[in-house]
Amino acid sequence: QLWHVGRMSHPDFHGGELPHAPSAINPHSKSFTPEGFKDTETPKEMTIEEIKQTILDYKKAAENAMRAGFDGVEIHSSNGYLLHQFFNRTSNVRTDEYGGSIENRARILFEVIDTIKEVMPENRIGLRLNPSLHGIFGMTMDEETIPTFDYIIEKLNQYNLAYLHLSEPFNDISEIPYAEKEIAKRYRPIYKGTLIINAGFDQERGNQFILEGLADAVAYGKPFISNPDLVERFAENAPLAEWDQATFYTPGEKGYTDYPKLSVSKLV
Repeated sequence: QLWHVGRMSHPDFHGGELPHAPSAINPHSKSFTPEGFKDTETPKEMTIEEIKQTILDYKKAAENAMRAGFDGVEIHSSNGYLLHQFFNRTSNVRTDEYGGSIENRARILFEVIDTIKEVMPENRIGLRLNPSLHGIFGMTMDEETIPTFDYIIEKLNQYNLAYLHLSEPFNDISEIPYAEKEIAKRYRPIYKGTLIINAGFDQERGNQFILEGLADAVAYGKPFISNPDLVERFAENAPLAEWDQATFYTPGEKGYTDYPKLSVSKLV
């Protein structure tokens, strides 16, 4: 994944300088620093020159990934980080070509894709989006949120991407106006390429989505943390180990590399 966290970063990572973002709006969240979680600060609004340089930084990162032998990259434009901050009117109040209209707020994403494809084939580029994020990292939904993602995802059909990776809602958004509760059902008919879905899936629900044609693949996160042999366990319908959420975002091997695999004898 190619990341830029925008306003979710912290001056501790930038020699005391403020992190960059579309607009100078504090998400009033927490940033994980070497000293642990700290309150976010009001970021610096990016100049046009800084936006253009950041787009080139994505290109350099993709170029470095290919030189290092990666098969491809996923552009992380999701979950309240920089590119997502440009999409959302609560984090982007610019009045130039990168703010205001849906087309302007989405502009940076397509400029990033266009510059990355100069150094690698389009079909080695994946993209991650989260249309239903609300109440996390200062992001809220409004009447233009879903139309913005409708525009983005429809326009992505002009590219030959490796895949589009979407998330179902992370939390309960049943009472949120304008929210889309069923992401795969909405966007499977719109997006013509390979579609990956994730967020809160178990094996049964993942299989159901595949069988119903709602996605081409399902991505698993937390179950993979606690089950390094998740594929083998799914294949054998073996029980899964529970993850220890208290170890998330903590240093050291505990909760990352210390989950055991099932023995071969149990899988045979």
